[in-house]
Amino acid sequence: MRNTRIFLAGLVAMLIGTSLHAQNMWDAYRYSQQFNEGTARSVAMGNASVALGGDMGNISINPAASGVYRYHEFVITPSLTTANSSVEYLGSGTDEGKTRFGLSNFGYIASFETGRRGYGLVNWNLGIAFNRTNNYTSRTGAYGRTAESSWLSSLAQNTNGVYAPSMDMNDYSDPFYNGSGSWTSILGWNTSLLDTLPDSDSYYKAATENLDGYSIVPGGELEQFYLKETIGNTSEAVINFGGNISDKLFFGVNLGIVSIWYKHSEIYSERAVNPGEFQSGFSSFRHNYNYTTSGTGFNLKAGIIYLPVAGLRLGASISTPTWMYLHEEYEEIMESEFTDGYSQWIASPLGTYDYRINTPFRWNVGAAYTFGSVAAISIDYESANYSRMKMIDDNYTMAFHEENQAIKREFKSSDIIRAGAEVRINPAFAVRAGYQYYTSGYKYDKSNVQIGSLGIGYASEGGFFADLAYQQQIKKSEESFQLYDDITDNGTIITAAPVGQNRFGNWKLLLSIGIRF
Repeated sequence: MRNTRIFLAGLVAMLIGTSLHAQNMWDAYRYSQQFNEGTARSVAMGNASVALGGDMGNISINPAASGVYRYHEFVITPSLTTANSSVEYLGSGTDEGKTRFGLSNFGYIASFETGRRGYGLVNWNLGIAFNRTNNYTSRTGAYGRTAESSWLSSLAQNTNGVYAPSMDMNDYSDPFYNGSGSWTSILGWNTSLLDTLPDSDSYYKAATENLDGYSIVPGGELEQFYLKETIGNTSEAVINFGGNISDKLFFGVNLGIVSIWYKHSEIYSERAVNPGEFQSGFSSFRHNYNYTTSGTGFNLKAGIIYLPVAGLRLGASISTPTWMYLHEEYEEIMESEFTDGYSQWIASPLGTYDYRINTPFRWNVGAAYTFGSVAAISIDYESANYSRMKMIDDNYTMAFHEENQAIKREFKSSDIIRAGAEVRINPAFAVRAGYQYYTSGYKYDKSNVQIGSLGIGYASEGGFFADLAYQQQIKKSEESFQLYDDITDNGTIITAAPVGQNRFGNWKLLLSIGIRF
């Protein structure tokens, strides 16, 4: 027997309209996380580089990496990233994937001798390096059929309490900026996907619902389709100064200029399997939602590497928060189609918003051991306390008060462990392996991310070198999701929205080409 919803005015609380996307703590978390890429050599060794140095990709992790250089170097690292997901939803499986080319690293370091040999400042170095610190490539899809619930039913519930004439689009009013309904509700109303109940101008039924006396019931079976895609990255360009003191202590400082670009697109649609079952004549609808975030940020880093005895290296570094300045643009589109030939397409105005995020401090320590020029092993520990993230609106002090309180309550420190090894088969060729382990910075998420990597390297006597690395998420991440809200009555769930399961992961291929002289 199908679930029903009784419409009684006064039993449903009024909803204050907002845009579909409101900046929240998850935005702060997304832009604060780091999954460094860098050079193929550093990635192949799991980015376990705090104590090793001598690699352009390591400079964003420990600025003292440049102090180890005794030569000039130029390197560039193109990369290929593939993200994939497998979704189970309403008894159907959907596999999706997304592949993107990019640039994980490039840079130049110049080394200058002071003339001293073995004491004092032996050499000092200047470098400019670009390293990608996060990659947002993903693609997820879901498909299923149900006669029990609908995205539009959820929209109708969330629109209850909004005065219908305030959502009318005409020459005399702009409901997107002057009305109390959300942009999604306004689009649904003006594409005839929402209708008011009899003798009401503020309570609604969806085009996918029928009236059975005083009850609202699902109209019939629907095909549901969902696709979400994200692209973009966070990258860091650093101006680095490093040095070598007595061939024992290496130091470095960075001025980091961070670039953020993130594009998110969602498509959701429902289609009537048998349009004749719907009193409204509903045939199909489609909702598109897109937003793009771009911005810049700044940070400072400092680090050291110390050689207490032959072969052993110890390293540490600390980074200030990254002070990010972000600009966001977002829009929605709704399309409807009915059996009588009526169809409509309406787009919301382009919304914009400027705000700031301060990421948490980060610090790391590491130890490495080199077996002459034959092999090296390295291990790092890094920590970032995500409860110290902060969101800021310069025009309204209290804009993010609730979000910042939630960040303090619901986030914690994340533990990051990286390990790597390199073995030289002969003077020209090396093989590498690495492992990375990240705990979640969200208190209620007990999962972790594990990443494995392998690589090979070639270096000629003339200074040319090439490195290749393959990196893969060892265990796919898993999440449960709902595509719309449950139908409730005074907090009691009347109709539960379907729950889907998503398993997702990624792999990367990096190639570094460079020259030392």
